[in-house]
Amino acid sequence: MSEERIQFNAKKGKWYVSKKIKIDENTSNEEIARVLASIEETLSIKIKDFLPFDMEKLGQIADEIYEKKKGRVKEEDISGALTKLKSPGTTKKLGTIDDTKEGKEILKRLLTEIVLERLGITSKIEAKMIEKYIEKSKAK
Repeated sequence: MSEERIQFNAKKGKWYVSKKIKIDENTSNEEIARVLASIEETLSIKIKDFLPFDMEKLGQIADEIYEKKKGRVKEEDISGALTKLKSPGTTKKLGTIDDTKEGKEILKRLLTEIVLERLGITSKIEAKMIEKYIEKSKAK
């Protein structure tokens, strides 16, 4: 019988990451979820590093849509940012970074992620969140 495990290793130049967990009868599903979330976080960050796009220029486009401010995000900030995000003008600006349909589609996804994060809207579960959940569950 082979050992159950999750193992993620990556090496590119000076970048190296290894995330792994051996799974046995004492390993909780939450611990597995934490490792998977950690791998997803790593991938999400590094994917941007390996794409051929001008991320600084993408950040400038994001600034035109919504610059993060201190304090509470208002409903009109959210609706205004989403309207700008979906506008043909924004797509046109993305075309200054890459003029292919496929490139603009990738850039639009990255831009959406940046703007939503600035608005306080995130869709990914972070490894830290699961870690805190595990700690609280064990404390009960």
